[in-house]
Amino acid sequence: MNAAYRQLYIFQQLLSNHVVVKAQLATKFAVTPRVIQSDLSQIKTFIHEQQLFYELTYHRQLGGYRLDVSQDAISQQAILVLIKVLLASRSLNQKEIGQTIDSLLNLIPPLEQREIIPIIKNERFHYQPVTHGKPLLTLIWQFSQLIEHQTTVEILYRNQLGHVDQRTILPQAIIFSEYYFYVVAYSQTYHANRFFRLDRIQNYTPSTTQLTRSRGERFEDGELRQYIHYMQPGEKMTIQFEFRGIVEAALDRFPTAKIKARYPERHSVLIEADVFDKGAKMWLLSQGSLVTVIDPPKLANSVCKELYQTLKNYCPYSSFTDR
Repeated sequence: MNAAYRQLYIFQQLLSNHVVVKAQLATKFAVTPRVIQSDLSQIKTFIHEQQLFYELTYHRQLGGYRLDVSQDAISQQAILVLIKVLLASRSLNQKEIGQTIDSLLNLIPPLEQREIIPIIKNERFHYQPVTHGKPLLTLIWQFSQLIEHQTTVEILYRNQLGHVDQRTILPQAIIFSEYYFYVVAYSQTYHANRFFRLDRIQNYTPSTTQLTRSRGERFEDGELRQYIHYMQPGEKMTIQFEFRGIVEAALDRFPTAKIKARYPERHSVLIEADVFDKGAKMWLLSQGSLVTVIDPPKLANSVCKELYQTLKNYCPYSSFTDR
């Protein structure tokens, strides 16, 4: 057997997560240990030159050499977390979630793949995507390129009522929130950014119209994440509310939140946060009696009206008093 075959055999053993022992290889191929050491050196050089995510390392306790994943490679733990997040998001259809999971698994050695597969097996089998069923991976990439090249596009967009109309937009960012991917795009008509669910874009073509923005109209997606909830825009404001639930949940929901006061006798805290009012109101209403909006008064009044209407829906003939 020539040197090339011997080195390929050794490399294949290493890729299969085997520990290779120099003396055993020398016996197998009827060569001296020095020849095997030269083979290992050439494999190590090849790994370095090809910038592979491995390191050929001698392990004294194992008595041989093994391929270890280098620090630049994605870890088994990171792959598991990414797959878990994807499954929980429900954002991709059945075909694309399968392709994405398999692609992520292929980034790590087979042995590590086999450790992850049983962990995700049940969750993957019962995966239920959101109802639109539209493939999104290619569309996300295409709109990312439009954003990168600042391309104005004409889109056919189906709104929540099912009406389809044409819009001229300048895509600014792609954001994922509450099961859906959104395109944040600048509209010259409104001189503001609008949110379009990616799966509702029926078609798009580059536009001959070039939209321009002032410096004040430029979009900062990182900043938006601090203030927006449920992809509901509205008016940006500072709110204060008394909260009687799990404080950590409220602080995590509003990245800008901070505790302004504590009321041990009422088992509550006063929280202040900078938000967009519509999305914040949706969350505040979801907390029921655990929350009381203190400021601004117009938000407190809006919540009050919403609660009153909710009570009318459930108790149309009641005076809303305890019986």
